[in-house]
Amino acid sequence: MSVIRAVTTGLLAAVALVGCSSLQPGEPRTTSPASGNQGFLRTQLEQALFNEIVVRFSAAHPGPLEPKDYQNLLTELEQTVALTEISSLQQQTLNALRKSAQPHPPEEPAPGLAAWVAQELAALRRIRASLGTTDPGLFQTVGPTRAARQQFLGLIEASIETHRVLNPLGLQFSDLPPLLVKPSLLDAQTAFFYQPDDASIRITAASFNDLSFPEAEVIALIHGLPGSHFLRQPIGTPLFSDAQTEHQNAMAILLLAAMGHVAFYQTPYSQIARIDFLTLSLARYQKAMRPAQTFAQFQASIGPSHYAPDRLQRAFSSAAALPRALILQGHALRSLSTKTDLSISAAQTHEATLTKAQRNGLLRHLNRLAWPLDAVDSASE
Repeated sequence: MSVIRAVTTGLLAAVALVGCSSLQPGEPRTTSPASGNQGFLRTQLEQALFNEIVVRFSAAHPGPLEPKDYQNLLTELEQTVALTEISSLQQQTLNALRKSAQPHPPEEPAPGLAAWVAQELAALRRIRASLGTTDPGLFQTVGPTRAARQQFLGLIEASIETHRVLNPLGLQFSDLPPLLVKPSLLDAQTAFFYQPDDASIRITAASFNDLSFPEAEVIALIHGLPGSHFLRQPIGTPLFSDAQTEHQNAMAILLLAAMGHVAFYQTPYSQIARIDFLTLSLARYQKAMRPAQTFAQFQASIGPSHYAPDRLQRAFSSAAALPRALILQGHALRSLSTKTDLSISAAQTHEATLTKAQRNGLLRHLNRLAWPLDAVDSASE
């Protein structure tokens, strides 16, 4: 990296040599007007220098970053790069750096998030109760047999392909790598997860006895398309990677909720499995914010569902073990829901199709997940 930086800086100096005055310490770097090839070359070199500084900084600071760390990087960029020449994505990074360099506000118990989660949970419980008792045969568990497990994996694959064809949001799926669906022998805390290393959806072997067949569609939407497999493709900057994963998880949940507006996903088979998953996800945020919450209170926050008590107990325990990540994810989901005007619960009532404004809001925020999301202001509480 030091060699690249030296060469890049040398080229920049050669390009800007004529007509440039010396730069004083602490003074932001600027460039004189240029035209033609010289201006194009300068822009390319400035953008390359910006990227090289960010990559070098990220490699030297792999852990969670403090405001002073972001300020140090911001100062170096301001003093080294002509910021008028950077790209739009680099400008997003610069804006996020300026925001992240501000001191953190005093820690607070997320009252806005707590109220929003409680409101959405109450609405989801009402919708779920209105659906009545589900047909026991509809939510038959996969079980231990090899044939049933292969059938379940096949249902996930079929659901992914169905969404690829339907593509109700008009997303770009053609450039994605192949997606695998397979069992996992890992002793994971979750029943299913996305493995980015080999672009696969993994179903933990021990969970087949708890999973029901309608959940194949939920898994396909959350971790296949339009979920993790689509959302985890490289974009943006590694500077905010600790938040990026939770932003992507939050967007996957919001996209799942949005399927309630799509006619194909409005059958009881789809609706009940989706509502139960959304309810459990929000209940885990609530548990993360309430360390003293008991398991009985956790169950009450969910209400009737097709989940067995053992499955709920594992969800309860995992939420207690990962409060910081879940609260971050909850804040992201609330921000995305508010900014796109897409309510988690209202999307499950089939009252209207997804509006053009909601769809455009989702598409616009897909490109912002690698950077800090805007907080929800008090006016929208």
